[in-house]
Amino acid sequence: MPKLLIVEDDLRFGKIIIEKAHENNLKAIVAVSYIEVFDFINRFTPIAITLDVKLPDTSGWKVLDLLRNDLNYRHIPIHLISGEENRNLALKRGARSFLLKPLDNESLNELFKDILSFSNKAVKRILVVEDNELESSQIAKMLENEMMKVDIANTGKKAISHLNSRYYDCIILDYTLPDVSGSDLVNEIAEIKKKLTPVIVYSAKDFNKKEMSELNRSSNSILLKGVNSLEYLLEDTVLHVHVNHKDLAPDKRKVIENIRMKEDILTGKNILVVDDDVRNLFALTTVFERYNINVVTAESGKEAIQIINDDTVKTDMVLMDIMMPEMDGYETTQKIRREHKNSTLPIIAVTAKAMKGDRQKCIEAGASDYITKPLKIDQLLSLMRVWFYK
Repeated sequence: MPKLLIVEDDLRFGKIIIEKAHENNLKAIVAVSYIEVFDFINRFTPIAITLDVKLPDTSGWKVLDLLRNDLNYRHIPIHLISGEENRNLALKRGARSFLLKPLDNESLNELFKDILSFSNKAVKRILVVEDNELESSQIAKMLENEMMKVDIANTGKKAISHLNSRYYDCIILDYTLPDVSGSDLVNEIAEIKKKLTPVIVYSAKDFNKKEMSELNRSSNSILLKGVNSLEYLLEDTVLHVHVNHKDLAPDKRKVIENIRMKEDILTGKNILVVDDDVRNLFALTTVFERYNINVVTAESGKEAIQIINDDTVKTDMVLMDIMMPEMDGYETTQKIRREHKNSTLPIIAVTAKAMKGDRQKCIEAGASDYITKPLKIDQLLSLMRVWFYK
């Protein structure tokens, strides 16, 4: 039975979604904290996620960023639910859809119809609107595979005709076409395309401020043509049509992995790892070096404080083991926070268990965030990235 992950701490509303899931022959799994989100994704492999913006230990925006910036999870469609209107922001940040509370029955039916139809769709159809024949054939060659099929329209008129006769999962649009202005075409497409169809503007045009503002409202992303831009277009399209990059041919999979690695915000960052177990220090150092992350290690709280106070050593983030002899992670974190200059330093507590009291204790001691052992490296890297994206 397909599974839906519901990230929601409002039990009454959660119950409504669970009942709807059961009506649609979906198994519902409920997560109330974002550590549970990762745990449940790995255990249950959901076909979609409904995500409430207001959560007790974090914000839904943060969870959305975590999932969208992680190659292991970003193919899962996320339907963001909020009490405040933020549709544009949600779609820009990679949500499949945005729903405003309170949800009526019609909206819920529409949500589940999309979850099921999108999940059952083995092939995603992409419309490329491009008048340059060489460029359109290069785009098609880059994107075409067993899971993505491409149609090409070389005029605005043909693009509209395609959209009126078939459903597309993504539209890639050049801004300069012979028969219609880019602005008019973008607006016309926004009128007739299906509500959830993402639009990627892919153009060599140097947009002015007004055009950029208009495009930000009517498109999901803007890519400028240039060196390696086809590779970035592949990466962006795969993200928007929710194809798992692991299912692509090895050469295309490598393209996406290289882009993510090159653009990784963690590259070159200086991470202080505090742990009294040398085996843990060695394991993390080995992993981090593979991601071009600089590692400094400390085997005690006292040593960690000395390193942080050393002006010759730059520390961008601390991973703090909680269970250490003499001075534990709570006390070490509190001492670091007492130094005024360290008030904004991200400190991620590494706890042995995910008990509610432990989480609270970490945050009260001054930790920015927490993660539980045994460490899942992908999850840890995602969490670290979020604290640098802030």
